[in-house]
Amino acid sequence: MKSHHSKYYFLLALLIIILLGSQVYLQQIIQESKSARMINLSGRQRMLSQKITKLSLAISITNDSLQSDTYAVELEDAWETWKQSHDELEAVYRNNDYPALKLLFDELEVSFNEIDLAVGQLLTQNLSKDSTAIALNLETISENEPLFLSYMDQITFKLDELVNDKIDKLSRIQLTLLIITLVFIALEIFLVLRPKLAEADTSKSMHDNMLKMINQISDYAIIFLDKEGKIQNWNSGAERIHGYIGTEMIGHHVAVFSSAEDQASKKADKQLQVAKENGIATNEEWIVRKDKSGFWAKTTITAIYNIEGNHIGFGRVTQDLTEAKKTEQAKVLHAKNKELEEFTYIVSHDLKVPVRTISNYIKIIREDHESELSKELLRYINSIDKASARMQALIHGLLDYSLLGKSPTLEPLNLNQTLKDVLEDLNSLIQAHDARISVGELPNLNVYPVEMRQLFQNLITNAIKFRKDDVAPVISIEGHLVEGFWKFSVKDNGIGIEEKQFEKIFIIFQRATTESKFEGQGIGLANCKKITEMHGGRLWVESEPGIGSTFYFTISSNLS
Repeated sequence: MKSHHSKYYFLLALLIIILLGSQVYLQQIIQESKSARMINLSGRQRMLSQKITKLSLAISITNDSLQSDTYAVELEDAWETWKQSHDELEAVYRNNDYPALKLLFDELEVSFNEIDLAVGQLLTQNLSKDSTAIALNLETISENEPLFLSYMDQITFKLDELVNDKIDKLSRIQLTLLIITLVFIALEIFLVLRPKLAEADTSKSMHDNMLKMINQISDYAIIFLDKEGKIQNWNSGAERIHGYIGTEMIGHHVAVFSSAEDQASKKADKQLQVAKENGIATNEEWIVRKDKSGFWAKTTITAIYNIEGNHIGFGRVTQDLTEAKKTEQAKVLHAKNKELEEFTYIVSHDLKVPVRTISNYIKIIREDHESELSKELLRYINSIDKASARMQALIHGLLDYSLLGKSPTLEPLNLNQTLKDVLEDLNSLIQAHDARISVGELPNLNVYPVEMRQLFQNLITNAIKFRKDDVAPVISIEGHLVEGFWKFSVKDNGIGIEEKQFEKIFIIFQRATTESKFEGQGIGLANCKKITEMHGGRLWVESEPGIGSTFYFTISSNLS
């Protein structure tokens, strides 16, 4: 008997030690993820790399020799600091247990070495004022700086992702250990010590209080089963989670909570057998309530032995993971969306540098050498200039898309007045194409004002732009309350859209038509879709080629 108790106490002590150790380790991981040193170094590298590019560009375009030397001194200082920071970052990022980070740093090294070599050569060539060689090295720097910044941000995001994943896994382990520890304590008191507790009134009082405590636990369903898996007793949490009154289920097999598929495969019996052989069995599965609804749960089954060491039944703890799973999925989705938006912003922002460099070179060529160039070369330069302008427009659109919803504030808005203001702004376009626009009575809603105005403006502009030849645009705007949402429609008599394009047109940079007469970058409808999702709604289209299109979108009537 003493040997039996010793085993229980040893296992319980071991569980508590592991639980405390995991908490200490978790705090170390959290501290690691908040390292100010890594954040400061990454931020400094970003500023320095951008400064290097700007100073290199300044050296290449200035005609003032004295000014060029001043820029060169600043560039050399920034370059040396940049290399020193890179060495410190390398020590931080390579000295970790994450192979993925080391691979990303290897990619970063390529662009770092290219920039490092080009800056060194550019400084040397500046002494001899070799403008051609300086221009070539500037091109190398401009090409590699966006790559360097991109890999730097990927490394930072990846570190956050890996650390958060480790924290999540360790938290799950802690929860499992905590449940097992609670079950061991409860079962030891309830079953092993029950004969002794009955010997004295004070002990009986402790026993009764423990039972009351177990019964009052509402977040977990705690069920006691006999050797065959039939229900003998349970707590109030089991009634809440499973939907049965305790007396309804006494004597029923625990498989009653399993899905039809799991009942057919006798999954519950197999779990009881695993618990009997190994002492414990854990599983995540669908559980069926009394009303036949299902929920995702974690079950832990522990084999119970009496003081003689004979198997007498099982303890089963069920935790409803439905909300936790939804929260986890929402966090993952939010993190991925945030990472994508930040990456989009970074890429679009950093693409401006090489495009601006192209535009600057074209400007220099025109100002200094236009009279020396043939008509054919001038035509090529004009084509490059137009392509550069289109690229700048795309980058600007991408940047606007990434900034949508960054820091908006919900405000009450009179949509009738908003439409009136939008139509006044578009008056020149409306008059130029003799468009007729009718607007129904619209509500006052709690919305993001700037984004809502942009939504209506984009849809109306598209309705006018994609008109049929020699047919004046006719546009109708309506709004109706439908099951807690306001459903709006913008209907036109334009060229229409093929059904196979219905999904494509809402993807950024995708267009339903490639006809050159319809200008645009394929960003407007992607912005509209993002705005409706910000308001808890959605955007879709119904259309027939040659007849016209109707764009529908919904806005929640209860935003706060």
